[in-house]
Amino acid sequence: MDMQKLMNVMVERVLAKHNVTKDTVDISQEEKDRIREVVENIQTEVNDFLDNQTTTVTDEESSEDEENES
Repeated sequence: MDMQKLMNVMVERVLAKHNVTKDTVDISQEEKDRIREVVENIQTEVNDFLDNQTTTVTDEESSEDEENES
């Protein structure tokens, strides 16, 4: 998914800006799990938002649009 790629790029840039590498990070498994949970929740909320932004055009609406354009 493109959103996942975008998120990866943004996270990498933020970490690089603050000179964070795998070698310099010292977090517990509990912290990793909490971070993962937060990211998953955000991802779910973004997906829900994007799903709600998508509109479906019914056949009836499509026919009305075609008549209005004529």
